[in-house]
Amino acid sequence: TRGKYLTVGNPIKLSDSPTEVTRSPLLGEHTDEILREVLGFDERRISEVRDSGALGAARRPLTTE
Repeated sequence: TRGKYLTVGNPIKLSDSPTEVTRSPLLGEHTDEILREVLGFDERRISEVRDSGALGAARRPLTTE
């Protein structure tokens, strides 16, 4: 998704303690996880938030009931 990119490695070099450098998350990659696990939203509430446009463009017009 991101393509090639440069990043820094671990500045501390210890021969017997290798470290793994992993990529940073993509924008919005963990949004559903945060809404569900941190804020306690159920799937219906997550859909409402997405449909409202709060996480980007609204997918469908909102209705007032």
